[in-house]
Amino acid sequence: MQWVQEYERLTERDKEEFARIINLLFDQTYLVRDLWDVGEKRMVTNRDYLFAERLHPLLEGYLKLAGFQLQRDPRLGVMALYNRFGRNRERLDKYTTYVLITLRLIYEEQMERAALRHEVIIPLREILVKLHTLGKIDRRVPVTQLSDALSALARHQVVGRIDRGVPVHDLDGRWMIYPAVVLAVPVERIQEWYEQLSAEDEDAAEVLTGDASSSDADALRTPGALEEVAATVDVSDPEEVAE
Repeated sequence: MQWVQEYERLTERDKEEFARIINLLFDQTYLVRDLWDVGEKRMVTNRDYLFAERLHPLLEGYLKLAGFQLQRDPRLGVMALYNRFGRNRERLDKYTTYVLITLRLIYEEQMERAALRHEVIIPLREILVKLHTLGKIDRRVPVTQLSDALSALARHQVVGRIDRGVPVHDLDGRWMIYPAVVLAVPVERIQEWYEQLSAEDEDAAEVLTGDASSSDADALRTPGALEEVAATVDVSDPEEVAE
């Protein structure tokens, strides 16, 4: 196999980085090229993405042996790891799943007005308002539940915090929605996914993920994301939560 020969030609340092990137992909599913640096208060290029981009054929060959596919979208600047056998999936609770869908809807709306950027900045308050307007969250929960859901998604580079020193549950705290959300929730799946989660007669519903250049989206799933388990979704009016 050609990738084996290419791997042997790597320096020892690159071999160590190769192993680290493999583990990083299994841990967080997505690699985003452009990330917000809270300390420098600006967008920076993700070195992990650049390394994975440089060795993409090698990574792809290695992962293919284990039944994984490494999808790359150069336009969005996102890589995503999918398992062809639908294994190695993390399960999200229903509330976090609703948050993920909501982020995707916000992203789609904002991108219609955006010019060059592929990221969206939005305060926590507006995310909560959008959740409420979906009509599926009608009882009181602490705002910390929303911030916890966002923090869980941040581990997959779907979102990231903008403001340093601002409490994670501050309603005026800003979050950046990264383009990884496009691969996590393809637009053609939003309505189907939402209907699945809304079904009152199901104890649990399987959440569909994106199609990585395949006609069978069910066969390709991220190892880190996008399966929900039944849970009660409770949230009050945003103004009440803020009190």
